[in-house]
Amino acid sequence: MAAYDGLSNTYFSRARCAHPICDIGKMGIPNYIVLNYTRLKRGSLSPDQWEILNGRAPMGANILGNSRSRFLAMGAEIALNHHQRWDGSGYPAGKRGDAIPMAARVMNICDIYHALHSKRACHPAFDHAKSMQIIAHGNGRIRPKHFDPKVLAALIHSENLFCKIFETGSAC
Repeated sequence: MAAYDGLSNTYFSRARCAHPICDIGKMGIPNYIVLNYTRLKRGSLSPDQWEILNGRAPMGANILGNSRSRFLAMGAEIALNHHQRWDGSGYPAGKRGDAIPMAARVMNICDIYHALHSKRACHPAFDHAKSMQIIAHGNGRIRPKHFDPKVLAALIHSENLFCKIFETGSAC
């Protein structure tokens, strides 16, 4: 994916390292809401609970955003924007297209892949092929129009490497 739009491997390495802190804002969300959301406990969230949960994105950006570190600055950018969707249907600000920072566009698709490829109470862990099929073609809830078309194409083009990175934690 590093060939995307002329961005360097260093940029994507920094983004990959910044991703684990993208949901740091969950620390400020009550546990019962996070547990329902992550499907560790069955149940749906009320509109008020969704509003509280969606506050994790700006909360995470606030936690990370006052640093001079490029790594933490990218983490703040990802935290705030990785739930935005290319078509504008995401949150917290309904940004669309190029208004979404590049690192967040990349991490959005990575986050979806991770959610699909991980065991949840609502579904088993899908294998790589099924996860890619859902991302590329949709499943009703996830749609290809949610992703930057160039990022989606880059993921599909390098899906074997992406799978290796996910499975081993390393591109080497």
